[in-house]
Amino acid sequence: MKKFLFGLVVIITMIFLYQYQSPIMSTGEAIIQAEEYLQHPPKEWKNSISYIDLKEIPSGNINTSLKPKNGFWNELTNKKQWEVTIKYNGTQPTIIMDAYTGKFINLSGPLN
Repeated sequence: MKKFLFGLVVIITMIFLYQYQSPIMSTGEAIIQAEEYLQHPPKEWKNSISYIDLKEIPSGNINTSLKPKNGFWNELTNKKQWEVTIKYNGTQPTIIMDAYTGKFINLSGPLN
């Protein structure tokens, strides 16, 4: 019984450590994913965003930051999110996405 409990504790610890140190998307991958979200936005924002091509935007107009996610479990496991802000045509939308999967979380900032 002691061996079983010890094995269970070791397995749970390994899962927790893997969750704590999961690989994060690179900055370039986050920017590409943000461009994809701006070109193909979720249905509720489809009419608010105009088409964007990052090739025309200078690199100084793209700002990325890696920030911690809110919530008890996210803080406990050190989960992060990418915030990519792109300045173009007088607007400055910020795409917030999961730093591990690139899954869309939110879109904020002035829209068209």
